[in-house]
Amino acid sequence: MSRIVLLYADTGGGHRSAAEAIARGFDILCPGKYEVTLVNAIPHMAYPYNQMERTYPAVVNGPRILHQLAFHATNSRRRSWIVRTLLRLSGRKMARFVFDHHPADVYVSCSPIYTQVLPHYMPRMGCATPFVVVATDLVSGHAFNYAPETNLTLVPTEYARREAIDNCVAPDRIVITGQPVSPDLRARTRAAGNALRAELGFDQASPLALLIGGGDGMGRLGATARAIVQSDLSLQLLVVCGRNSAVKQELDHLPARQVRLKTFGFVNTVPELMGIADILITKAGAATVAEGFIAGLPLLIYDAVPGQEDGNVTYVVQEGAGAWRPSPDAVVTELRRMLADPESITRMRHASTHLARPDAALDIARAVAEIGD
Repeated sequence: MSRIVLLYADTGGGHRSAAEAIARGFDILCPGKYEVTLVNAIPHMAYPYNQMERTYPAVVNGPRILHQLAFHATNSRRRSWIVRTLLRLSGRKMARFVFDHHPADVYVSCSPIYTQVLPHYMPRMGCATPFVVVATDLVSGHAFNYAPETNLTLVPTEYARREAIDNCVAPDRIVITGQPVSPDLRARTRAAGNALRAELGFDQASPLALLIGGGDGMGRLGATARAIVQSDLSLQLLVVCGRNSAVKQELDHLPARQVRLKTFGFVNTVPELMGIADILITKAGAATVAEGFIAGLPLLIYDAVPGQEDGNVTYVVQEGAGAWRPSPDAVVTELRRMLADPESITRMRHASTHLARPDAALDIARAVAEIGD
């Protein structure tokens, strides 16, 4: 039985969710044929890199200008060589752990950390296993997403393909597959219907907006929710706070004017919630944007991590699938405009559906299988 190792990091939810989606793709395509293992080896990095998962939320929620400057200052193969060198020196122990404890017939990187470290050590440690990169940024990813020496690079969009080429990846080693999300996501969104909406206490006539901020409830989620709840909009609002229990507790005690509110913490039913929503209000994470496309929802983006998520915003707006409103007041104003113009919601829905690639995880699993066979 061929062994596939999917490597991820818990720096945000996107890398783990990509790996989980691809693993599910293998289960659907060829059940029992491959031994698929998900591995997070970041704790085996040297200090301080082994702390990056713990510190990532603080970085994202801290002064954005610092993150933006660091992103752009290192975002090319030439400018990033110092950081890459330090990363590789810190990754020797991790590489040895992966090769010794998780031998594979194909390694699949769903995080830039592995992409920069493991191919560097493979020839030095006698590992000749094929190495596949899955880039999980729609448009404006970092140079660390790519490594010329890898066997195959799978990207979500044409924009990402050009970015990979700019970072010295051979064009014949790049395949556009779409952003990996759960292969059953479209079916789950379509299965959700009026019964779930009623079960949650929402009526069928009034518009329902779903507000999410990723698995950790990061960014301006709380401020955006407060502004909507305290507005005079004729709207129903469902907020998924993720692991941010402080925001959930605050919203649960927030008096509303006429917006009907329900909150959740971390849930595994986001596809079903998307299926009953009319509008998706979200930060610009690539996975959530891709899920919104598959659900056929208009996207109202209220927050974006500078650098890697800037391109996602541009992509959504230029393709007509949504709007960028980076302040709570601007979100309320845009919601008021959308509710007064139902045809604009319909146009955004069509554009969003056109951008959807619901079979991306299956296509990635096929491409990886071909490398391993």
